[in-house]
Amino acid sequence: MKRPGHFRRWMIVGTVLVTAAAAIGFWRDHAQAKVRRAHIPARPLLAGTLAERAAGAERRAARGSAALAELGQLYHANGFLPEAAHCYRGLAQLEPRTAKWPHRLAAIYAGAGRLEDAAALWERTLRLAPDYAPALIRLGDVRLKLNRAAEAATAYNTVLAHEKDNAFALAGLARLDLAAGRAVAAREKLERAAAASGGRIGADLLATVCEQAGDHARATALRARAKASGAYHDPADPWIDEIMDDCLDAYRLTVAAGFADHAGDTARALHLIERALRLAPDNAPAHFQAGLLAQKKRDAGAARAAFEACVRAAPDFSDGWLRLVELHAAARDEAAAMRALAAGLAHNPASGGLLAEQARRVAATGRHAEAADLFERSLRARPDDADTAVKLAGAYFRLERVADGVTALNHALAAEPDHPGALTTLALHAIGGGDEAAARSWLDRVRSQPRVPAAMADELAREFRRRFGREP
Repeated sequence: MKRPGHFRRWMIVGTVLVTAAAAIGFWRDHAQAKVRRAHIPARPLLAGTLAERAAGAERRAARGSAALAELGQLYHANGFLPEAAHCYRGLAQLEPRTAKWPHRLAAIYAGAGRLEDAAALWERTLRLAPDYAPALIRLGDVRLKLNRAAEAATAYNTVLAHEKDNAFALAGLARLDLAAGRAVAAREKLERAAAASGGRIGADLLATVCEQAGDHARATALRARAKASGAYHDPADPWIDEIMDDCLDAYRLTVAAGFADHAGDTARALHLIERALRLAPDNAPAHFQAGLLAQKKRDAGAARAAFEACVRAAPDFSDGWLRLVELHAAARDEAAAMRALAAGLAHNPASGGLLAEQARRVAATGRHAEAADLFERSLRARPDDADTAVKLAGAYFRLERVADGVTALNHALAAEPDHPGALTTLALHAIGGGDEAAARSWLDRVRSQPRVPAAMADELAREFRRRFGREP
């Protein structure tokens, strides 16, 4: 049987241990509270809901990290990046095993040009989350910019080990190949990146590589596709993308929706646009974006309602009117299309798009002089619009203003080299004018342009043979 003194000694030891643990917990909580308070940034000039939410998060941040995280995300989502970074630095101290905080902080630093700091933070992120592909890709990109080629390649190859056709990693490795003079290897990777991304990722580099290799047709096709698609989008990044759930700025939400849609995430784009419209029901760009998304879903009724809301909110939003004209025309309601066109021009008399649409309709009735005047006005508003320049050339030719027509076609080619309509028309003009050398040169360019239908190229070749009596 144990003696009472022995029992008392154990009671004393237990009490001391409990007291020590309590003291350690107290000082740990005190130290964490001190870090939280130190990382509540000075509040910038805010208003409305944003100011209310920031104030509430500040009050709660002194008691727990969740509110500091809320505050950081709130600032990040609404464009207050120094304030967001201040919060994230505190969170990285408070939760050193959470990879999200150094990742978000690195993204802010990279955007501000602090590449060395960003690289160090992404390296820390990847020690905590080794397989997080967005961090690997961003780290590879930063290392590449810092001329740390071998380390960049390691980051990209780690992505490819898990996802063999990741377009961003392939494009990164291709840039490294090009820098080292390995053009063949670069082209192979860029072809894979283009195939995996629908031609958006690496298309600009691939076009350059193809041109340098003498493959002008492929280069031209890639540039044309890139121009139509907008080419690049950032990789999906859930830890960054989710911050937009705290965005209270309709403009930023609309821009984010456009990026999400371009990246192929239509559901997220719709979610963001719906939030933008709840925040700002009369926001014209948000209604316009909603209309584009509805068109993508082939919901003509929803698209029409969205574009109508767009022009009600901003009658000077000419693209909204133009989309309405196109929708009514597609529905074979020419009266509604003409009403929308007239209303759009009444509010936007200098709109290049609306003037070109009016000119096209006027030309279809045979009023070529009036159409030429309208096309000229449209081209002054949008001098880089190759399609309008080609249509203007057509009006000039019908008015027998041949020299002006050729000038307009050359204008189109200056705006968009190898524009199919300009090339084929110039080839036909040279054949008709008996200029064999020029006709042969234009035909060569037509044949190298993949956007020219084969039937059209064949017809031009037949015209050449009939005119000159030999093969082009």
